[in-house]
Amino acid sequence: LMYGSPAVAMTAVVFGLLATRLQLLAGRLAAKVPKDARFEEFVKAHGWGMGLRLLGVAALVVVCTAWPAYFPAIGAAIGYLGVLIPLLFLETRTAR
Repeated sequence: LMYGSPAVAMTAVVFGLLATRLQLLAGRLAAKVPKDARFEEFVKAHGWGMGLRLLGVAALVVVCTAWPAYFPAIGAAIGYLGVLIPLLFLETRTAR
């Protein structure tokens, strides 16, 4: 499907890059919490990171609804989730 349509491939790349950027921002938020901090502070930083990722899902919905010809939903979902889910699994390995 992606090879047949350049719009789908472009959308997958754009949303893959968005997922990578949001994951990096979420990781920076979590890294700011000191190792000896209380658990509540760690959960708060992790919650902000999850909020960023949810903001990415909202952006996916808005962009795919507003401009379906330029941003096909299948490409956006493949790009965003295909990048974000493996990064989330890697984040659990690095979290304390």
